[in-house]
Amino acid sequence: MDKDFDIIGLENGIVDLALQVDELPESGSAATLWNYLWQPGGNVDNAIAAAARQGSRCSFMGTVGNDVQGDFFRKDLIYHGIDTSHLLSKEGTTTIAVCLAEKKTQERSFLVYRGDEGSPDLEQEELDERFIAGTKYLHVGAASGKMMRAVVDMARKNEVIVSVDGASLSEDLEWTLDHCDIMIMSKQFYRQLFGEGSEDYVANMKRLSEERGIDTCIVTLGPDGCAGANRKGETFRIPAFSGFEIIDTTGAGDVFHGGFLFAHSQGWDLEKCARYASAVSFIKCTTLGGRVGIPDRRTVEQFLENGTIDLSGAEERRKHYSSVMRLE
Repeated sequence: MDKDFDIIGLENGIVDLALQVDELPESGSAATLWNYLWQPGGNVDNAIAAAARQGSRCSFMGTVGNDVQGDFFRKDLIYHGIDTSHLLSKEGTTTIAVCLAEKKTQERSFLVYRGDEGSPDLEQEELDERFIAGTKYLHVGAASGKMMRAVVDMARKNEVIVSVDGASLSEDLEWTLDHCDIMIMSKQFYRQLFGEGSEDYVANMKRLSEERGIDTCIVTLGPDGCAGANRKGETFRIPAFSGFEIIDTTGAGDVFHGGFLFAHSQGWDLEKCARYASAVSFIKCTTLGGRVGIPDRRTVEQFLENGTIDLSGAEERRKHYSSVMRLE
């Protein structure tokens, strides 16, 4: 059966204000702001943008508020070639996240504003099963809204591959462990599942896959690389890439998901998929924000071949984002 899309993402829209500082100031003091950019964000949204940049046919399902941030979010999906036919604007406020990237520590911190009314959710009657059935993959995460379980059930009923962003363990994400095909988790999620101090990453991913019936399980470990296993018996443990300055790790895990889903759709083996996704994530981290540095397939393949990064596309996107949603 031919599918309309390769990947559909489910999430409520989020807009990021990315800020770059040397380090966070102590209470009552000040710090120099080196750079800032407005960019749409969100775990699933960044993943879908990354997959679209690799060449996947993508759509986004969810809601935004009927405000200027919601309009910006919608236009940005279109800018990245992502279908918006199932992105609904609702009365309310689009979530804003202030993302602080520290030069000194290469860490990031977040401040999140959801507005007085909170971010609007999809309702049961707004779900379109034919639309969901028309994709190869469905990608969801913690911010996918109250309809996540219903959408996942529709996807599995229609033999759609369900991918989950395991950022932090919650009741909904714990439920997905028994209802997904691909689980890619953060180190925080991993620790919540397996406890502090457990570094048997490959063995635990293999055990989780076998015990919960998940086709592919991966943990991303930031500067320590990633590890994973699948039900075919494939396993891997690969280090992180290095050699370029890390500007901002915001969205690093998100775009790993997008890169992995693209690679998985090509039928590549598990380690090749993870290595490709790691390259997408690493290249993204060389620029500010979760969106600007997402590379296209040509850039990723060039990096994997000879270790060089062509940042011309990122510079074009930086100029684009510098021209929209200015603070002035």
